[in-house]
Amino acid sequence: MRKLALLCAALALSACSTLSALPGGASLSQSAPQSVADSEKALAIAHLAFQAAGVSLQQAAQSGALHGTDAAAAQALYDKAGAALAAADTADAAANAQGVLAALGDATALIAQLHALIPAK
Repeated sequence: MRKLALLCAALALSACSTLSALPGGASLSQSAPQSVADSEKALAIAHLAFQAAGVSLQQAAQSGALHGTDAAAAQALYDKAGAALAAADTADAAANAQGVLAALGDATALIAQLHALIPAK
């Protein structure tokens, strides 16, 4: 599950890197319909990575492999990643590709930090 989450995070970041700023302030749907599709794919992948991170976090906590200050830090990172994904969802609803990308960058970085705290099985 941990490898799946890291793969999803990597895919989300690679999809984000293919998007660029919109020229001349044009709307997203006018100038870059592929960018809309790419950002939505990246957002879906980031949600999958977040879900996988949640499963890994829960399993590590239940098994006792993650406890104490590491468990608290992991939970805080998970909560921050969830907030970043919520911000990405809001930006997506507003067709704000740059906002989606910024929030996805934050979310995937937090998910990667979270996985660093979860002991490998």
